[in-house]
This record gives sequence, structure tokens and C-alpha cells, in this order.
Amino acid sequence: MSDGLHSLGRVLVSVVFIVFGFLQFTHIGGYIANPAVVKFSSFTGGVLSPTIIAYLVATIDLVGGVCILLGYQTRSAAIVLIIFVALTLFLSHHFWTMQGSARAANQAHFYKNLALIGALLMLIGNPGSLSIDSRKSRI
Repeated sequence: MSDGLHSLGRVLVSVVFIVFGFLQFTHIGGYIANPAVVKFSSFTGGVLSPTIIAYLVATIDLVGGVCILLGYQTRSAAIVLIIFVALTLFLSHHFWTMQGSARAANQAHFYKNLALIGALLMLIGNPGSLSIDSRKSRI
């Protein structure tokens, strides 16, 4: 794959995480009340409050997205984002338990997130020659 196409792919994948991270920070109250956040908080036995989880999720999205965008610590960022997206698949988009329009919408999100995991796996294999990681390895 050409360097330019690889970099464009990295930019497009990162935009999803950067935009949602920004939206989460600017509308944190909605994310604190999100059923998936509340559910995950209960999995921790209340050790992590929904507020902490919401800020953690926003940080993972935003910082992970920026790292992918710049190609900085790409493999580590991709691994963290894969874990995050995999948790999202089963905590938020469990379409197989739903009916009607909720099922259709969550099924679309589920498969979109699978595609994101696929793209992140490709970045683990090759962060790209036009990345900060690549420049550091040449020094």
C-alpha cells in the first residue's frame, strides 16, 4: 500500500475516536447516565463510578485517536482501542437481545465497530512509514 493511502486510512480511523472523545467531554453528563457506563460501573462493584468511567472513556477515545492520527505509540494505542471497542460491542450493541429498530441500529453499530477493530489490527501490523513511530525508529 502506498504511504499516502496508509496515512489517509490512519487519519480516517482516528477521526472516529477523536470526534467521539471530544463529544463525550463536551457532553459528559449524558455519558455519565449512559446505560453501558452504568452497567460497567456495576461490573466493578461500584469501585469505579459512572463519572470516572465516562471521563476514562472520553480520554481513551480522544488520546487514542490523536495517537493513531499522529502515528505515535500506534501499536499501544491500537491495542487499547481494540479492547475498548470490543467492550463496547458487548456492553452497548448487543443487538441479538433487541427487536425492531433498536436491533437494526445496534446491529449496524456492532458491525461498524468490527470494521474499526479490523483497521486497528492492520495498524498494529504496520503503523506506516509516515508516522512518528517510523521516524523514531530511523533515528
